[in-house]
Amino acid sequence: MKKSCISNYRKLLLPLALSLCVTAHAQDAWVATRTHASLQNTGSQVVTLTAAHHPTIEAARVSELESGKPMHVSLSLNLRNVTELETFLEDVNNPHSPLYQQFLTPEQFKARFAPTDDQVKAVIAHLTAYGFHHVEVASNNMLVSADGNAAAVNAAFHAQMKTFTFKNKQHYANGADVTVPAALGEIVDAVVGLQDYAKPHTLMHRASDKSMIAAAAGEVAHNPTDFASIYDAGSTPTASKTVVGIITWGDLSQTISDLATFTMANHLPTVNTHVSPGSAGTLAVDQNAFSEWNLDSQSIIGISGGVKQLVFYTAVNGDSQDSGLTNATLMAAYNKAVTENVAKVINVSLGGDETAAHNDGSQAADDKVFAQAVAQGQTFSIASGDEGVYGWSNDPTEGAQGYVANGNGVVQIDLSHYSVEEPATSPYVIAVGGTTLKTIGSKTWAGETVWNEGLSYVDETNGDFNERLWASTGGVSLFETAPSWQTRVLGANVTKRQLPDVAFDAALSTGANIYLQGQAQAIGGTSLASPLFVGVWARMESAHNNTLGMPARNMYIHFNKHKAPLHDVVSGNNGYEGHGYNAKVGYDNTTGWGSLNISAFDSYITKYW
Repeated sequence: MKKSCISNYRKLLLPLALSLCVTAHAQDAWVATRTHASLQNTGSQVVTLTAAHHPTIEAARVSELESGKPMHVSLSLNLRNVTELETFLEDVNNPHSPLYQQFLTPEQFKARFAPTDDQVKAVIAHLTAYGFHHVEVASNNMLVSADGNAAAVNAAFHAQMKTFTFKNKQHYANGADVTVPAALGEIVDAVVGLQDYAKPHTLMHRASDKSMIAAAAGEVAHNPTDFASIYDAGSTPTASKTVVGIITWGDLSQTISDLATFTMANHLPTVNTHVSPGSAGTLAVDQNAFSEWNLDSQSIIGISGGVKQLVFYTAVNGDSQDSGLTNATLMAAYNKAVTENVAKVINVSLGGDETAAHNDGSQAADDKVFAQAVAQGQTFSIASGDEGVYGWSNDPTEGAQGYVANGNGVVQIDLSHYSVEEPATSPYVIAVGGTTLKTIGSKTWAGETVWNEGLSYVDETNGDFNERLWASTGGVSLFETAPSWQTRVLGANVTKRQLPDVAFDAALSTGANIYLQGQAQAIGGTSLASPLFVGVWARMESAHNNTLGMPARNMYIHFNKHKAPLHDVVSGNNGYEGHGYNAKVGYDNTTGWGSLNISAFDSYITKYW
């Protein structure tokens, strides 16, 4: 019926045709999705953006988004047999289950749990009826992406798209909860890509005049190859049998060139690299981000001793004015790593506001992708964040003044208001926090404390001279239910996902000397910590013939009883001015269980898993 409606107005301009279609079907039943309004009218002169810190903007600065504004959306579809899937994920990682390590292929997962082809056809029909084009269906049927414009989005989803200025940039967001026809109500879970003011950012800390921290005794920056000795790889095999992935965005030419410089300088074999775009589209060049992928790739190779292949799963250009990244194109990159099912371990050095991700549906959409990864025996390792307990803000340090002015927005600051970052909040990933590492010389482990460098510029490189806290993000998810393996070990009162799970070096003063355009530069952050875990876990997978799968369940159960592989971090705090969590013996919300001794961890897996 909607298709004929569009055809009736084929001679009209599309925005007008869509408007008439919506009017004609105003009486049709439409139902809610998980994607809620990103803009809330909180007063006659104020509009609030949906995020954990409730930033406000002047209502006068909000207007209708131009109807012809190009938009790329990705519809996340509901899984089938969810209860059966949760049971399988427990069994496939339980050494006492007959299903242990009986991982699924992507084809098997699709047949048992993914949306059906008929459900996908219904979604495609809805999109094409409202003028969307370049419709792309992921091979697992979980994502249906399409290009359109603001008028099409408004008509197809009742989104009421708006535009506004925030933090000195023009942004867009949906002003209404997203709905779909009732026939699609049990199929479409969320429509991702309708806001661009809150999306994941890189989690690295680069040196600057302001941020150079006076190193304490035993604190030195490291060649990435040092970490294999520091964390005691010993005779543990390298990761030469294991394919590793890195989630990125943009063009990877410079990163691959710098990786070759790194391996040559350290007499390592040239790395077999491959770039796999997350979806159809172009790869925008982002000069501000390639240093992140350099940090990821060189740190992984340094601590792992080398991998079978390094695959860059890169998000395509969804927004040419802001690094090509949207939640929709980033989610497609996650999904590509899963549907290809080539990389056993995948690094994600990105994080963003959990409340915004929950509100726009991307948190739940990401969870589905990560759940498939677990079913297939893949492990996503995700940096927990660099803001300490203030994952909701890049500027959480102005408590005395009560606010931070950011362009045309004002962020209210409450130092007792804690939050963590998505996607590290997912119960289907390993969340990696940060430590400050002490060594004897440059290669012998001598201790670790919670990474907390205090205040420094938000982003001097890009001219943001607000100060913020740089520390290991950890705490409690506002929305994600605690996985069974956390509640079982940490206690029945643990009902929400706790972060992080483990931690590795993240301090700028003890971080990695990375090649950037041929020159070495020190970089820290949990964007270093996560790749270090990736390299360690890739070694474990290679040592055990790539049969281990996602380790969270077994790490929690065994780490609670046997501490041999652990460097338990027992000192430090991840807050500011008396706030935050304190390190303690055993698990805590600063560094999780702590860091790992590689050779002891390998022996431990052989004995207990």
